[in-house]
Amino acid sequence: MMSPKKLVKKLVASKSSSSCRSVADKGHFVAYTADCERFVLPLTYLCNPIFQALLEVSEDEYGLPGNGPIVLPCDGVCMEYLISLTQRSLGKDLQMALLESISTVQCLTSSLVQQELTRQLFVSSC
Repeated sequence: MMSPKKLVKKLVASKSSSSCRSVADKGHFVAYTADCERFVLPLTYLCNPIFQALLEVSEDEYGLPGNGPIVLPCDGVCMEYLISLTQRSLGKDLQMALLESISTVQCLTSSLVQQELTRQLFVSSC
């Protein structure tokens, strides 16, 4: 029988190792927001026009990630909102309005803040 102290240590170790995983589960990918929040997203989102637009803006802002993480040009709150909208069935009008707002940078953070946060993210991941 395991002592309570060892059991607590084992639980804490398993929680910390699972929350800091650098590789996503099968069928998912990892993306970071401009404010360094980590999101594990299903690969099916890559076919979604909203996420395709985010990835295009990300490529324009940061270039292709190469060996680094995918950084999306929005903050965590905006990303959670986009995920919740993606999980619902959006009408064509709402989807078009959302795509337009992404392209006009209404929900995106300023470029200077994004660059600084991205730099910090890359430095901290080394």
